[in-house]
Amino acid sequence: MRSITHAPGAMEERLQQSLGERMPPSTSRVPAHFRETTICYAYMCPYAYGCNEKSLRPAQVLARRCMRYMPEPLRVRPGMSDLALDVLARQRKSGVALSPATNTILDKFRPNGPLRIRA
Repeated sequence: MRSITHAPGAMEERLQQSLGERMPPSTSRVPAHFRETTICYAYMCPYAYGCNEKSLRPAQVLARRCMRYMPEPLRVRPGMSDLALDVLARQRKSGVALSPATNTILDKFRPNGPLRIRA
């Protein structure tokens, strides 16, 4: 049996392509009324820190698994989204005066500035 060798980086490229693809709902065995979906923007979601469905890029997830649509007793307590923390970190970096409580939060979660750098 011959072994297959791939070009360096070929597997990563195929992996990135497959991560962006979603299974169409028509091939699912789940009944249609249970397949209601929503777009998950984990970067902007205050529940993302406690969510099992989050991903690095926007993704379509089942609404019944999304923390935003769960009943109140099942939800985690909302926190600050990564977007909100990055906006505050960007303001601190630009020299805007922030409250001591905000600076404490940023020292804990964004000591080196924002995670996402704007182009």
